[in-house]
Amino acid sequence: MAFGAGKKIIQKSYSGLAIHDEFIHFVELGDHSEVARKVSVALPEKCVVNGVIKDFNALEETFKALQKKIGKIRQPVTIGLPSGDTVIRRPLSFPRMSIEDIRSTIDLNFEEYFTSRADTTFDAVIIKTPADSSDKDKVSVLTATAKKSLVDKILEIAKKADIPAGAIEPLNFAMLRSMPEIKEGLCILASPHNIIVTWEGYGIFFRIVSNLNNFQDVLNTIQFIGTQYRHAQVSKIILAHVDFQLSTDSRMSIINVDDPYFSAIGLALRDGHEEGLDLRPAEYVELERRRYSFNPNRLMLWGLLAGFLMMSAGTISYAFLTMHKLNGEIENMQGTVSTLTIRRQALERENSQLENQRRHTEEILEFLKKDIPVLEILNALEVNMTDGIKYDNADFTLGPLGGVNVVVDGKARNDKEIITMTQGLKDSGLFDSVMLPVSQKDQLQRKVFKLVLRVKDMLVMRTGEAAHGK
Repeated sequence: MAFGAGKKIIQKSYSGLAIHDEFIHFVELGDHSEVARKVSVALPEKCVVNGVIKDFNALEETFKALQKKIGKIRQPVTIGLPSGDTVIRRPLSFPRMSIEDIRSTIDLNFEEYFTSRADTTFDAVIIKTPADSSDKDKVSVLTATAKKSLVDKILEIAKKADIPAGAIEPLNFAMLRSMPEIKEGLCILASPHNIIVTWEGYGIFFRIVSNLNNFQDVLNTIQFIGTQYRHAQVSKIILAHVDFQLSTDSRMSIINVDDPYFSAIGLALRDGHEEGLDLRPAEYVELERRRYSFNPNRLMLWGLLAGFLMMSAGTISYAFLTMHKLNGEIENMQGTVSTLTIRRQALERENSQLENQRRHTEEILEFLKKDIPVLEILNALEVNMTDGIKYDNADFTLGPLGGVNVVVDGKARNDKEIITMTQGLKDSGLFDSVMLPVSQKDQLQRKVFKLVLRVKDMLVMRTGEAAHGK
């Protein structure tokens, strides 16, 4: 986990290396961010399949072939991992604090956000979403994870190929930097293995697909985002190296990107962007920082030490013991401050959770007062769920035009179970509409879905009349 991501801890990096299914692309930028050099090397068949690295030996040989083509590389190169080897989850909400404190909080409570801390490296960055303006005391945070063993292999391969590795970043996150078209409003970027939703240039939703070849997946993503951010409209769709064409109304523009190096350019542009991610392990980043950093205090210490040696051995011994004692006291004080900071962050987070629970309980009680047929709806959900489906949460909300919506968050083993449950709910007679959910896989390869139901207005009215004895 790279707690130093986004800061210039080594040297300025103006090079990017993107790992795709069939090629690795290398881009070197000049002083004014113009492209100085582009190099591409083909990958052996089945080395990378659907955005997942399968053959590390073949990848190492391709890295070495790239190094021979471009010669000696002096500046660290930002390396982009394929989208299938990383997980970028939907934005989390935190009390307004520094990104360092947020990373520490996530690390302390890691398994509350992800499945397991073992063999996992992560990083986080503060972003903007359409919902941020509603609460000035909160910030939205994007988090990304990868297997530590995989990241270690990439670092080892780069070292053997004599390619100095800078940050290691998810490829689908980095490619956004090369897209000036996404800097305004809500946009959709579709590439062969990714559908990304952006807001003001920030990625707010990342969906991985095996091989995008039709518009339906893009349409489903637009519908899903519409349920999350009701007041924002998609203004642009950017198609990057996809085989299908589409047309839309005048409110939404279509942009095609043909440059195969745009992902590598995004990696090279990482320098100067505070929203960069770095999936290198923390101990590796710290070792690199010490290797490249210049410490004037250390130089002064050696000068003083040489002077003391010239004066007398006794004076040197006394100075060394005194410094050792002071350093020990400083470390103890720093440890105490760090412990108190972590406790404060944990208390803030616990208070936030309790406040959210209170608000949620008040909302449920308010809906119960309105005589909404909650038990009847929940019973319909239970009846139509197979053994492989479970729902984590069912929220009842008032629609913008009145009426009642039910938003169900759940998990299933496969899409077939979701479709079967959806059809059963349509046939139950309780709902005016049942929106086919957009699903994605979690760490355990289960389908995570969000189902939106609209309760029939007549059902709400009938329940209200019965409660008043009409």
